[in-house]
Amino acid sequence: MWKLSVITWAFEAARQGFGPAQVRGVKMTTEEAVDKIGAMKFDGVEIAVWNIDEFYPKREAIKEKLQAHGLELSNICCNDNVYVWSAPVYTNPDVKVRDEMVQRFEKTLDVAMELGCKSVSIWPGSDVIPLKIPYNKAWNLLIETLARCARAAEDRDLKVPLEYKPENILGSADSTLRAVKAVNSKNMGVLLDTGHAIVAREHLPTVTELLRNYLLHVHVDDNYADWDRDLPPGYVHNFEPFLKTLKEVGYKGYLSLDVWPYEDAEKEVGFGKTYLEKLILDLF
Repeated sequence: MWKLSVITWAFEAARQGFGPAQVRGVKMTTEEAVDKIGAMKFDGVEIAVWNIDEFYPKREAIKEKLQAHGLELSNICCNDNVYVWSAPVYTNPDVKVRDEMVQRFEKTLDVAMELGCKSVSIWPGSDVIPLKIPYNKAWNLLIETLARCARAAEDRDLKVPLEYKPENILGSADSTLRAVKAVNSKNMGVLLDTGHAIVAREHLPTVTELLRNYLLHVHVDDNYADWDRDLPPGYVHNFEPFLKTLKEVGYKGYLSLDVWPYEDAEKEVGFGKTYLEKLILDLF
């Protein structure tokens, strides 16, 4: 039976509003988010790190929170490339940029080891289409940078799931699988975000079968196939066929809610948790 986690940003972030209410909902610190997730009786927490230098001083306090609630750390999302640069990083022709990203990734790996986490994911969300350089050159730089990250993870015996999303250089399951095979590391695989797959018009059971031997982590969220709304699962689509296929391919990892609530984070996260728990109970 799968364990459930939720990404802290469900409680750290707040949706943009309109008129006088420019920000709606409650915005929490990472520590407060862990407290809330623990109170909601999740098995684990997933942490989105947007700047490892800013996160680093908080690591001991977060470790204490995790231990206090008996929570596992299911994954750390290394998103420095999006927050620190907001420009091409993994495919940047400037070797100094790529070097710094690898260094930040290595620092995130070390923090993961301190916190007892066995997985640090990569989402090249700042390497967007259209690319700044010819595709083949960008692809080769991407593989070179990812290979360096994979070697660093191998040295620490940690896993590296690659997350894809339409309009990024890794925009589909196929392109991500091609990247994983090019890097050729036993520590690198795929992070399947159901919301991203839906926007890419991928059929969830089929793409699960495609990734069966490479699937390291799963984000569960929903949308109307128009854009990545990060709605709770079950809000639009029936996830039962997807979960059945996950079971068939032998996936053993976490199901992690990647939800960006509009107003009431606890209500929306709770909706997704209850929905998944019912489906899992029926399956097992």
